[in-house]
Amino acid sequence: MTSVVVLSIAVAIAVALPIAWRVRQRRFDPFEPIVVFALAWGVMFVVRPIAIVVRDDTNFYGVDIGPTLDDAVLLGLIGAVTFGVGYWLPLGRAVAARLPAVPVGTPSTSAALLWSAVVGSLGLVALALVIVPAGGMDALETFLGGRSEALNEIIDESTIYLWYGSLVVVPAALVSAAVALRARTVWAVALALVLGAIALVRVVPTGNRVFLIVLVGGFVVFAFISMARRPGIVAICLGLAFALVASRAVLELRDPETRRDVPTVLRAVVSTPRLAFSPLYKGADAEMAPALAGALTAIPDPLGHRFGGATLGDLVVRPVPRELWAEKPLPHVTEVTREVWPVAVETGNFNPAFTPLLSYYWDFGVFGVFAGTCLLGVAARALWEYFLRFRSHFYAQLLFATALCYLVVVLRHDPVLTTVWAIIIFLPVVAIMRLARVDASSERALPSPNSAAGSS
Repeated sequence: MTSVVVLSIAVAIAVALPIAWRVRQRRFDPFEPIVVFALAWGVMFVVRPIAIVVRDDTNFYGVDIGPTLDDAVLLGLIGAVTFGVGYWLPLGRAVAARLPAVPVGTPSTSAALLWSAVVGSLGLVALALVIVPAGGMDALETFLGGRSEALNEIIDESTIYLWYGSLVVVPAALVSAAVALRARTVWAVALALVLGAIALVRVVPTGNRVFLIVLVGGFVVFAFISMARRPGIVAICLGLAFALVASRAVLELRDPETRRDVPTVLRAVVSTPRLAFSPLYKGADAEMAPALAGALTAIPDPLGHRFGGATLGDLVVRPVPRELWAEKPLPHVTEVTREVWPVAVETGNFNPAFTPLLSYYWDFGVFGVFAGTCLLGVAARALWEYFLRFRSHFYAQLLFATALCYLVVVLRHDPVLTTVWAIIIFLPVVAIMRLARVDASSERALPSPNSAAGSS
């Protein structure tokens, strides 16, 4: 296991060097994508593998990952290096320069709020179409009760498209909150509070922290960048600690077997800080390295390589309704999970997160990891350069804040699933902003604080 520690330290160095370089240049910005990557990758491929070695616990849901854990961390090291290469290549700037400019004109306050309410209502209707036919109040109680087999049956009896469609209330709430922060009118704040409450009701009972990160994290980032301010190191540490406590509370609340009343859950988490920090070194939140190590026991042998089937192929196949294609292949993540952990799959709700490294490696081996993570680095740099280009525009600020928080999701999950979630999140945001666009001189336009105007 010594090799695992050495490789983990190498990963730590690889993700820390770009941060050190920015500090030396006096250009460090906590909201730069490379910083988010360093934090997320460090937890997944430094903290967790070392914790496994320290605990001497290589049993991951009944599978001994000891023989392949070093391979998984090595792929993490390759991913860290090639992400950095992609990020620092000139290609990211070139891509940003060729992206369409932000829409001319400033969003209308009233129109942005109206369309946020419309999109939020569509999400609420989609949820009602899942709940009402399944039993009305009884089904609603099941939904509010958290993840369970009964809730899975309700979703199966309806359609996953309505279930996912109900999540559009999250981007609607985020847009309305951003508008309310800028406009600061009674009606704007009231609508933001209503849509925010509905969004929380949709995601908290089932513990959907992907969309919770986008909603809460996106608003916090937007609040800072819209005022051209950045949190200090103390504020960042306190914010991360609060996020860990909140995440742990959501974990406790989403499962009926661990659910207690909210005050009891919060007291337990606050009074025992190690409960809040434990997901960093054990549990499902940072399981990417051990999950990938488990998958490597079956890839390439006996599952073989897919040569594009695990990414592009799965992206084409997965949206097709199974009602139209009864023999549709299982998602590649499900296939590898059933191959490696058949008992865990049959006995519980086991759905590990592998990071996109699994798809890249399953398709083209180490070359796939090189290419895939390098392209992620290019995309992250293009996002940053695009924001710097239009940093004083409301539209660019909101898109950047949302995308920056979503980067954590991209680094944690498979590319196909993150593509589906990205459509649910970004399509409503773009649609609302474009529908709300008016001439910048209009009196109804959102105010643009002088403090938000800056040059790159």
